[in-house]
Amino acid sequence: MSLPFGLLGLLEYASNTGYDLAKMFEASINNFWHAQSSQIYRELNRMEEKCWVVSENIIQQGKPNKRLYSITDEGRNAFNQWMNTPAPLFENPHDPLLMYMMFGASAPEATLERLKSVRDGIIANLEGKAKKVEQTISHFKSQVPDGEKKGMYWQMAHEYGLAQAKATLQWTQDCIEKLEKQI
Repeated sequence: MSLPFGLLGLLEYASNTGYDLAKMFEASINNFWHAQSSQIYRELNRMEEKCWVVSENIIQQGKPNKRLYSITDEGRNAFNQWMNTPAPLFENPHDPLLMYMMFGASAPEATLERLKSVRDGIIANLEGKAKKVEQTISHFKSQVPDGEKKGMYWQMAHEYGLAQAKATLQWTQDCIEKLEKQI
């Protein structure tokens, strides 16, 4: 996936400012595709050059002006074409944790500490971030037209993330136990 299609997908729900898109991205897509606000704004400019979105300057009294982005028919066509393109399966994930694991024998204590840190981070995310995502999905369902139907897809993506996190948690715990026996 590339960033413009994530943004087009969000704009399919409603026109939004770059600021609001960045907040929506942070609360949803960022759980599996990271982008900084600066990347989002750069991409919105590129998408406007491609005529995938249009923007309108909104003048506000007592507040900074804002720019409202809307998807165009061209953007909708590009998004639909992307949605109908088969996704590459099992492409190289570039996972730095696995790189550390491959060479962990050179620094077993550091590898053990890294695994404990990963384990603790996953536990914290499962306890905190997962609940926040559930709240975001619930809020989304009530705010967006046809939100129940669309929210089901967000829920399925969230469930995939939870399953992946739980599997990684089990893997880290297994590795920690093996290393603690060896060190």
